[in-house]
Amino acid sequence: MKISKSHAIEISKLTVEFNGVPALASVDLNICEGHIVGIVGESGSGKSTLASALIGLLPNSARITSGKILFDGQEITSATFEDLRELRGRRISMVSQDTLSALNPVLTVGEHLIDIQFRENISLAEKKQRSIAALESVRMPDPEARMLMYPHELSGGQKQRVSIAMAVMVKPKILIADEPTTALDATLEVEIIALLKELQRKIGCAMIFVTHHLGVVASLCDDVVVMYQGSIKEIGKVRDVFRNPESDYTKKLLKCDPAHIEEKCRRLPTMNAPNQKRVEDEKSKIRRLARYEAPILQIRDLTVRFSKPFGLTTLFKGTSSNNITAVNNVSLDLFKGETLAIVGESGSGKTTLIRSIIRLVSCQAGSISFFDKSILDKNRNDLKSARNEIAIIFQDPIGSLSPRMTVEKIIKEALRNDPGNSMNKDQEAQKLLSLVGLSDNLSCRYPHELSGGQARRVCVARALAQKPKLLIADEPTAGLDVSIQGEILNLLAEIQDKLQLPILIVTHNLNVVRHISDRMVIMLMGKIVEEGPTEDIFSHPKHGYTKRLLKSNIHVLTE
Repeated sequence: MKISKSHAIEISKLTVEFNGVPALASVDLNICEGHIVGIVGESGSGKSTLASALIGLLPNSARITSGKILFDGQEITSATFEDLRELRGRRISMVSQDTLSALNPVLTVGEHLIDIQFRENISLAEKKQRSIAALESVRMPDPEARMLMYPHELSGGQKQRVSIAMAVMVKPKILIADEPTTALDATLEVEIIALLKELQRKIGCAMIFVTHHLGVVASLCDDVVVMYQGSIKEIGKVRDVFRNPESDYTKKLLKCDPAHIEEKCRRLPTMNAPNQKRVEDEKSKIRRLARYEAPILQIRDLTVRFSKPFGLTTLFKGTSSNNITAVNNVSLDLFKGETLAIVGESGSGKTTLIRSIIRLVSCQAGSISFFDKSILDKNRNDLKSARNEIAIIFQDPIGSLSPRMTVEKIIKEALRNDPGNSMNKDQEAQKLLSLVGLSDNLSCRYPHELSGGQARRVCVARALAQKPKLLIADEPTAGLDVSIQGEILNLLAEIQDKLQLPILIVTHNLNVVRHISDRMVIMLMGKIVEEGPTEDIFSHPKHGYTKRLLKSNIHVLTE
């Protein structure tokens, strides 16, 4: 299948296997020079495997069994290690999904950018100036100061900009971007997309954009490739494919995108149920939101401060304080059966707020009550008991799972806290894994052997194993395709309906927020700037930042 007559890269009959299991099956794809090609599909469809094969970075467990990849007439599949070194970072660059792991934690931003130029026969001073210019090209604020900072001192958006600067400063012929906008807020996502488009046009390279976000593909890409189970199901111009899809799989995938659903619904479409859209009637909503006289969770005047990291002093000239206020005098309530969404840009204090609820961070002022009992006053033993009643799904799924435990042991560890459970722990663990859509053969795997989507579902299963009285979810659908996203959110909705479980969710996905949340809170620079019923805020936003945020929301163009 061909996109254009002039190709930057040609893939012919490519088959890749992981320990004998096919991940790519006879893939044919030609990528046009100067075009942006989006690759979409559900988790496990082979998107990232294809991207890794293009740059020769397949894991040791993977093997190319047939086919070839041609780049400028050079066959990558049979290239030596030295040949691949010449290609990577010079003619083919990559922007990774996990920017923190992609950046060396012991090197400053400046050292990263200078290191990229090791082949350049120029002075160190010239390399520094080129590095600053590269940061300026990605609109990094105060680039000279950022040159001295380490990756952990940067926000998610700033790390992403550093990765992009590293990838484009060598002016590659092919730029591969693997989920570069995952976990970014809507306004920053728009900025990154515009930046990538601008830089791609400036250097004239071809771009391969791997993503689950169909709206991003519609906004950024010229062509789209739809993958399923290691094969290409459909390929063509974005507007043609999204408006008039030919493949049944593509049709179902588009239907699963919550951006397509106009009315608020309690059940999102999935691949198994593409027409599922249950609109909640008012009586059901009243029953679900039957509130106690007092909220289950009550936060009053909460303030959290952190010491300034090394390297930030130059960014805060004129300030006498050595602290940064991450959460500033925040108050909110959460009621029985309610889903409360917290949204806002990166660095607004969302994650810090929810971590303070289970005292993973220290609070300098304010109060937190759970079932009318203070969280902040609990001793170590009482706090452990409270944490068993409050389950949290962390933003980094693999990082939150023990690397020394199998999936089955992770779930059984959570079940240990349920003394009333009479079911065999093995059976209960398998039941929970099946509930989140994971097959039995994953039970014996370790976290590093899982995909991001699989690891996230394990985290959901572990949270449900606790039988919590409150569920906190930090970006529970980040990096998941629209179908799996719908399955997980529908699962949470079902559990909420049965148990009247309150859910506190932090997410950047506004399309998800609109459908699953009863109320929403907008945070900016540590403060709540707007709160209220979700539909009211979407229909009539009041604060200027809320208006900008909703305006930035990206939809799929199918009409």
